[in-house]
Amino acid sequence: MLKLPLVSFIVTSYNYGKYISKTLESIKNQTYKNIEIIVVDDCSADNSCDIIEDFISYNQDLKITLIKHEQNMGQFASMITGLKSAQGQFISFIDSDDILIPQYAQNHIRVHLETSLAFTSCQIIEIGEEDEVHTMYSTASPHCEKLDELFACDKVNYKIIKHKRFGGWYWSPNSSAMFRKASIELIKDFQNTENWKICPDKFLFNFANLIGGSAIIYTPLIGYRRHKNNAGTSNPVTGDKRLHSDYITQINIKNNLKIRPETIKFLWQEKEKLGKRNTVKLISTVLLSYLF
Repeated sequence: MLKLPLVSFIVTSYNYGKYISKTLESIKNQTYKNIEIIVVDDCSADNSCDIIEDFISYNQDLKITLIKHEQNMGQFASMITGLKSAQGQFISFIDSDDILIPQYAQNHIRVHLETSLAFTSCQIIEIGEEDEVHTMYSTASPHCEKLDELFACDKVNYKIIKHKRFGGWYWSPNSSAMFRKASIELIKDFQNTENWKICPDKFLFNFANLIGGSAIIYTPLIGYRRHKNNAGTSNPVTGDKRLHSDYITQINIKNNLKIRPETIKFLWQEKEKLGKRNTVKLISTVLLSYLF
């Protein structure tokens, strides 16, 4: 008898006690039921852990685990901690202030089983601190340029990403993605997590796309929360223009400068696992992205 794949939801928690119960409830309410939840708390100073532990005690029918870091290590380190414990064939890293639409896992799995991609990324709905909807047409999500792209699939509307320059950004934020675990197993060995404490999805998405490609699901499946403590927040927003703060602009510049040398260093470190031919091919793709 064939079995549906297990999906591991890895929730990275840090001082978002105000939101995390809603995040966990949204995962619990998925229409796709073969899931596990791993919460990695990165030394929260608020009541996040109490809320998580209460959720676990009231939902003992769920497969849910809380892992606590002994010191603050940053979001990428938390993601790797969760990845090391995950049993699922597919992985979603969820920010603890976002909310998933009930069909999130169902739609992602459908696309994964129709393809062999490293990851899928869905569109987002932007919400505020009190769950109010700001827009269903977020400037932080890719959109179809042609109407016929909406009908690429009878069940789920998606488009495979091809021939995109390494180091760019073609997807929605972190919680939007579901990864084929086999495509990101190498990430367990990544050491320089200190360099990606903020916006680690920039590295992770580009690395996974380099390894095995990606697809955009043209359906909004997460509520992406905009608030003053969100690293990806921007101010002001006026019409369809998103004007980044100086702080976020500096982060983006630093990430753009370091992503290629960091990736090349990591690929070379993993050359025995990748094989010489594959290592040369992947590094060449990264190097060529400097030019094209």
